[in-house]
Amino acid sequence: MDQDNGLGKDVEALKDDISKLREDLSGIAQSLLEKGKSETEAVKERLSEGLQDEFQSAREKGKEKVESIEDHIREKPLQSLLIAFIVGLFLGKLFDRR
Repeated sequence: MDQDNGLGKDVEALKDDISKLREDLSGIAQSLLEKGKSETEAVKERLSEGLQDEFQSAREKGKEKVESIEDHIREKPLQSLLIAFIVGLFLGKLFDRR
């Protein structure tokens, strides 16, 4: 009977260890999940800021190009008209092909 009692204690100790192991693994999984979420948020913020900066830069460059084209048209209106006419003819021929 001593063996049965000792075996019962070992089984109970093993059950307790397994229970503690489950709790530890659950805690580790929760910690990893929280860390992953916080790192994801940080990356998301950096990407968002970077995209906003790139969008602003592209917007400014586009505005500069439009101003440059407007200046060129003001300086050389006949040349600009001729270029627009030739481009229109070219596009008309290109899209007219069926």
